[in-house]
Amino acid sequence: MNAYFSEKSRLPHILLIVVLLLFSFNLYSQNFGQNKPSYRRFDFNVYQTPNFEIYHYLTNDSIVSLLGNLSEKWYKRHQKIFNDTIPFHNPVIVYESHPEFQQTTAISGSISIGTQGVTEALKNRVVMPILETNAQTNHVLGHELVHAFQFNVLMNNDSLSLRNIENLPLWMVEGMAEYLSIGSTDVYTAMIMRDALANDDFPTIKQMTRQYKYNPYRFGHAFWSFVAGTWGDTIIKPLFFRTAMMGYEAAFKMVLKKTEEEVSEMWKESFKKHYSSFQGDSLRQYSGKQLIFEKNAGEMNISPSYSPDGKYIAFFSEKRLFSLDLYIADASTGRIKQRLTSNSRNQDIDGFNFFESVGSWSPDSKYFAYVVVSKGKNKLAIKQVKNLKKPTLVEFENISSINNPAWSPDGKKIAFTGQQNGRSDLYVYYPETGKLTNLTDDYYSYVHPAWAPDSKHLIFSTDRKQPGDSSKEVNYNFNIGYLNIDKPHDIKVVQVFKGANNLNPVFSADGKTIYFLSNRDGLRNLYEYNTDSEKVYQLTNYSTGISGITELSPAISISWKNNTIAYSFFEKGSFTIFSAGINEFNHREVDRDSIDFTAAILPPLQRSTDSFIDHDLHQNYSAPVFPPDSFSIRPYRPQFKLDYIGNTGVGVSASAYGTGMAGSVYMIFGDILGNQQLFTMLALNGEFYDFGAQVSYANQKRKIKWGGGISHIPYQLSYLSYGVENIGTPKEPIFAETLELRKLRTFEDQVSLFAWLPLSTTRRFEASASTSLYYYRIDAFTNYYQGGYLIGHKRKRLKDYEPDGFNLQKISTAYVSDNSFFGLASPMMGHRMRLQADQYFGTMQLFSAYADYRQYYYVKPFSFAFRLMHYGRYADNSERELFYPLFLGYPGFVRGYTSGSLNKHEMFLENDSLTHMLIGKRIALTSAEIRLPFTGPKRLALITSGIFFTELTLFFDAGLAWDKVDDISFNSGKIADNKRFPVFSTGMSMRINLFGAMVLEPYYAFPFIHKGLSQGFWGLNFLPGW
Repeated sequence: MNAYFSEKSRLPHILLIVVLLLFSFNLYSQNFGQNKPSYRRFDFNVYQTPNFEIYHYLTNDSIVSLLGNLSEKWYKRHQKIFNDTIPFHNPVIVYESHPEFQQTTAISGSISIGTQGVTEALKNRVVMPILETNAQTNHVLGHELVHAFQFNVLMNNDSLSLRNIENLPLWMVEGMAEYLSIGSTDVYTAMIMRDALANDDFPTIKQMTRQYKYNPYRFGHAFWSFVAGTWGDTIIKPLFFRTAMMGYEAAFKMVLKKTEEEVSEMWKESFKKHYSSFQGDSLRQYSGKQLIFEKNAGEMNISPSYSPDGKYIAFFSEKRLFSLDLYIADASTGRIKQRLTSNSRNQDIDGFNFFESVGSWSPDSKYFAYVVVSKGKNKLAIKQVKNLKKPTLVEFENISSINNPAWSPDGKKIAFTGQQNGRSDLYVYYPETGKLTNLTDDYYSYVHPAWAPDSKHLIFSTDRKQPGDSSKEVNYNFNIGYLNIDKPHDIKVVQVFKGANNLNPVFSADGKTIYFLSNRDGLRNLYEYNTDSEKVYQLTNYSTGISGITELSPAISISWKNNTIAYSFFEKGSFTIFSAGINEFNHREVDRDSIDFTAAILPPLQRSTDSFIDHDLHQNYSAPVFPPDSFSIRPYRPQFKLDYIGNTGVGVSASAYGTGMAGSVYMIFGDILGNQQLFTMLALNGEFYDFGAQVSYANQKRKIKWGGGISHIPYQLSYLSYGVENIGTPKEPIFAETLELRKLRTFEDQVSLFAWLPLSTTRRFEASASTSLYYYRIDAFTNYYQGGYLIGHKRKRLKDYEPDGFNLQKISTAYVSDNSFFGLASPMMGHRMRLQADQYFGTMQLFSAYADYRQYYYVKPFSFAFRLMHYGRYADNSERELFYPLFLGYPGFVRGYTSGSLNKHEMFLENDSLTHMLIGKRIALTSAEIRLPFTGPKRLALITSGIFFTELTLFFDAGLAWDKVDDISFNSGKIADNKRFPVFSTGMSMRINLFGAMVLEPYYAFPFIHKGLSQGFWGLNFLPGW
C-alpha cells in the first residue's frame, strides 16, 4: 500500500497536506481525534547493503540478512523495468510484527489492520512489518519497493515533480506495484475479475478512475497485466512517465497509440475471451444454503466458526458499516443472536485481528477465543458468550503477534501461530496452568492450525516443501503439514497438489479425512483428502471461489456434531457464508498431482515476447553477489535532515498607504524514524512589523510524547474614519477632508511546552504550559483631500492610544476519549469526550473549565447524536478583562442566534433586548440531532453518489449564558439585565462535504422566544458536524 497515493483526491492542495500530515502530532492540537500510541520504545540499528539502509531492532541476524538479500533481489528486478537507479541508500524501516508496525512514527497517520506496508515520498522510506509468512513479507517488500522507484522517477526527473502525482490514478500506481511483485498469474485477482465479468460490472478506464468501488489493487493489477502482455514489459515505464506528465488519456494516445475508449474495449474483450470458459451454469451451482448474507448481516461476512455443539456460528461482519464486529448467529437459521464484541464498545482493545485470523470455541460452547490488538500486541481474548462482561485478555511475553487460535477438543489447550523475533512458529497454550509451549523453531511459516479429535495431533498449512522436492528455489507455496504435539519436530507434509496453495485444513469427526482449500485449478475450491487411501476429491467447482479478504484468510469451519461445513463464498463483490452437509457436496476424485493455473492467468493468454516479469518471478533468483565490504552494521544515530521546504506564495503590493509584502515559507525537518520533528515557518503580510515566525519541536520516541515551541505572531485590525481637519494655523485655517486608516497591531510572543500520553488509540492525557507577552502598536495613515483631490498624506504612530501590554502564563491539562466513526460530514457512531482545566497567571488570574460529551447511535439509516457541553471562566480578579465574552450564537453552538439575526429577534421582542442574554463568561449547551446520510455511498446514503457527499439533519439546540452575578431561571418571563434563562432553537440543515477539504452547513432555524416559536432564519456554518 502507498498511503500518499491513497490521498489523491486532495492533491491539488498538496503543499498544505504535507504540512498537516507531517506536523499534525496525532491531532494533539485538536479537541478530539484518535491517537497512535507508542507502547514500546524501539532501539534501532542500521544494516547497510549496497542499495539500502535497513532500520531494524531485531536480534535475529539471519532475518536481517534475509531482508537485505530480498531487498537487493527486488532492486535488481525493478531496475530492469525502470531502467534507473535510486541515487542513495533507500531507507527500509522494518518492525518485528504488525502491532508494532502500527506504532511507527515514520508515518504520521493511523495504520489499519489491513495495511501491510507504506511508502512515503519525502524521504522515500519503505515502512513495513515482518509478516506472518515468508511469502507475505517477500511480496509486500517487492510491492513497496515499486513505489520507491515510482517516487524516484517523480522526484529526480527534470520534467516531473511531486505535484505530478495528481495525474496518476491510484489503480495505475498500486496496480503496477502488484504486477511487478506478483506477475500475470494470480488466483485472487483473477477471481475478482471473473466476478466482475459474470455480473456485467467490468469497468472502463474512466469508471475505474472515478468510482471508488473498483479495488485499485486488483483492477489495476489486471490492467497492467493486459498492457504488459499486449505491448511488452518495456512499455511500463514510458506509460507511467507520460501519465505522470500529462494524464492517462493523453499518455494512452502517445504511448499506446490508442484512445481511452479503445484501450478499455481491448482490455474488456481480452478478459471476456479468456474467462468465457469459466462462466458456465455448472460453476454457479452452490452446495448448501445461504446462512449469513446481506439481508441478515452485511456485505462482508467472513471467518466462520462453528460451535462444538453445532448450535451457533461465529463470524465477523460489517453489518453496522463503520466497524467489523464479531457476531454469534443461529447455525440453522442464520438469525443473529448477539454482537459478541466490538472495538467501539471496549476501549482497551485497539482492534481485531480479523484480516487473516479466525476464532475458536471451547468444547462446551460456552467460551470463544479470538485475537485482539491491545497495548501494542496481539492478545488472546477469551469471552464468555452469554455474559456481557469484557473478555479476559491473555498476553504472551516476547510474542507480539498471534493468529488463528484453535481450542483442543479436550479443552486443555489452545494452539496458535505466533511471531517472535521475526519468525512465525506454532505454540500451544494451556489455560489452566498458563504454560506456553513452542512446538516449532525454524525458518518456515505455519498458518491455520487445527486439532485432530484426539487432541494430540495438529494439522496446519506450511511453506515446507513436499517429500521428494529437491529444488533449490525458495518455496512460497503452502502445503498441508501435521505433527504430534508430543513429538513436535517430526513434521509430516502431505503429498498433494505440489505447487498450489493448500490452505485452511480441518479434520473430520473421525480424524480420517482432511478438508482443505486449494487453488490447484486456478480457482478457489474445497477438497477432501482421505488419510487411509490418500485419494483426493474435489467438493466444489466455483467460478469465483471460497475465500476471505485475502488468499490466506480462513474461510471454512467444520461442525463435527452436525457433519456440516460452513464456508465464506465470494460473489458480486460480497462475502456470503454458506452451510452445507458433507453429503451435499458433489464429490469428484481428482489426481493429487494435477494442477492447472489457466483460470488464474490475467489476460492476454499469449503474451508479448518482450515480457520478462513472469520469467524473473518464476525463477526466483537469489540476490546478486556483492563484495563483503558492501554490507555493514551500525547503531542508529538520529540526524535532522530537511524533509520539505515550501511556500504559500509571495506578493508585493503598493498603495497610498505604503508598500507591503505577503508570503510565507516553511521547512520541515526530521530524523529517518520520525521520532523527532522540527517545523519552522516564516511569514510576512504587509510591512516589516507584520513579520511572523514559529519554531516547533516534537519528540515521539517514548510513551509520553512531548515538545515545545517559540513564536512571534502579529495580528492586525484596520479601520477607516472620515473627518475634517485644519491643516493651516488657528489664525489662517485651511480645512481639508481626511480619510484615515488606523492599523492596530497586536503582537504575541510565546514560549510553550506540551506533552501527551496516549493510553490507547481512543484515549489520551494532554498537558501544556506557556508564557506569552502581548503588546500593541497603532499607526495612522491620513490622506488629505480638497475638492476631491489628494493634496497630501502623512503617517504617524499613535503611542498615546496604544493599550498597555500584558503577560499571561497558562497551565492546561485534559483527558480525551474518542472512539467515534465519522460518516459523510459528521460522526455517526461511538462517542467523544473532553475534560479540560486551564489556569492562567500573570496580568490576570483566571481558571477555566471545559467539559464536552457527545454520544452517537447508528440505527440504519439514521444516526442519533446527543451533546452536553459546558465552558466557564472563573476569574479571581476581574478588574481587567482580557478575553472576549462567550457568545451562544457562535458557529456550532445554538443555531438561529447569530449576530446577523439578532436585530430581527429584537424587532420581534419590541422593547426587549436579547443580545445580553447570549453573552456571558460561562455557557452550557445541549444539542440533539437526527442525521440522515443523503447522497453518498450506496450502502450508507439515501441517494447513491460517488463524489457528492451530504447529510440532512433535524436539530434541537439549547444554550444558557451567564455571569457570576446573574440569576438563572427556567421561567423566561420578562427579560431583565440580571436575569438569564435558556434559549432554544430547532430546525433542519444540510451538511455538504466539499471533497474532504471542508464541510458547509446551510441551515434554517426556528428560535424559541418567550415560550413561542419565532420566524425562521437562514444561516451558514463552515465546520463539520459536532
